Amino acid sequence: MDSTLKTLKASLEPIRHTAQQALSQVEQPQQDYSTRWKCKACEYIKHFTKAVTWEAAGRCPRCKRKEFTPIL
Repeated sequence: MDSTLKTLKASLEPIRHTAQQALSQVEQPQQDYSTRWKCKACEYIKHFTKAVTWEAAGRCPRCKRKEFTPIL
């Protein structure tokens, strides 16, 4: 009985390891890319020709704050 449990445990541990790695990758926050970003403060909408990150959106030209949310 003990050898059966050890064999079962040995075969299940790699599966658990793979599942935990997959879950950790899924749980990592995905960086938002968007062609339109809306300022939270003044609601100005900043447009781009291609999808950019939050850092690339920069500051709001109207109120000079860096408080954008993506418009998808």
